[in-house]
Amino acid sequence: MKMCNQKGASMVEFTIIIPVLFMFIFLVYEMGILFYTLNALNKTAQDAARYMSQQKSEFAIRKPVAENLLRYGNVTGTAPPLLPNGDTLIVSSITDSGTHVSVTVSYQHDLITGTVLGVFTGLSTGGAVGFGDTFNLSSASIMRFAQ
Repeated sequence: MKMCNQKGASMVEFTIIIPVLFMFIFLVYEMGILFYTLNALNKTAQDAARYMSQQKSEFAIRKPVAENLLRYGNVTGTAPPLLPNGDTLIVSSITDSGTHVSVTVSYQHDLITGTVLGVFTGLSTGGAVGFGDTFNLSSASIMRFAQ
């Protein structure tokens, strides 16, 4: 075949491949943010459960402090939230089951790319696969009371 017939082929191939490439880049980016957020939730749930398990007799006094641990990462609640809008989007439950303390925390994570990821997946799959705007992440930790 002559070279003059192949001049626009690379541009057409690039145009076909670029939406799929962007979709994978956005997907890797979003998954990294989701894993970071889930790791932060796991760590804060463990920290709050560890704090609550130290003194069973002070359960009611320690509960607001544990709520600060879940939202802000410190006992005073003076730092900025650990997660974006974490002071309002983090929903927690701290319960005493007699010998154990249970800490459950959930967070509604808004996707960084918004609906862009859904648009790219819809274009590349013909609308068969789509993503919403948010993911609900949750974590739980159970620890035995020390005393």
